[in-house]
Amino acid sequence: MLFDYPVKARFGRKIAKSKLYENASVNTKLKDKFINQIDKIIWQYKLAPSTLNLDATDKVPEIQVFDIFIKSNQIDQALLEVIDKAIPLPIIFQIHKGNKVKIKAAYKRPSESANNKWVIESYFESEWLDKDVAKQPMPQALDLGKLYEQILKSLMPAEVISGKTSQTIDQQVSMIKQINLLQKELDKLNSKYKKEKQANRQFEIHKQIKLTQSQLDNLKQA
Repeated sequence: MLFDYPVKARFGRKIAKSKLYENASVNTKLKDKFINQIDKIIWQYKLAPSTLNLDATDKVPEIQVFDIFIKSNQIDQALLEVIDKAIPLPIIFQIHKGNKVKIKAAYKRPSESANNKWVIESYFESEWLDKDVAKQPMPQALDLGKLYEQILKSLMPAEVISGKTSQTIDQQVSMIKQINLLQKELDKLNSKYKKEKQANRQFEIHKQIKLTQSQLDNLKQA
């Protein structure tokens, strides 16, 4: 969903693509993707104590909202990772393609082992939405940390996190990561089963499929 961020939080500053890929020392392939896939990047909103009247937290001093206008149908996630690594703050990406927009963000947190380093966890994203869709009020929160969690949760699979209000954001991110890994393993096993011709091998693969499916179901219901 699209959130209606306060006018007071609007920043509206264009960011030169070259600054991002030159400072990150990216390879030629990634540099070409920046040039070919991205039209422009606008630092659209700065969600901070001074603009929202919400207290910062140690993990979330500010939240940035970037508008990225793309030239092609998709944007390589590696480009978002370059931007996330270059800016040590949580970023919400609003990716624009024609009359459509998609929200995408990684769960970012300060590293516990290295000062001034940030850990970039899994990315979560919305479907492509019409730009003229009605914007929703910004989530209610007591501080910027809780606001960040609410925005991220709006991008997470509802069927996975529904009813799990006692879990922390770290636990939910970890659970979704495990679910995705098990789903990939299940897809591989199903593909392998279809290609296998020997009955005894099919039997063994089928046992692995049942076990993996059971693990996946249990994790979703936990």
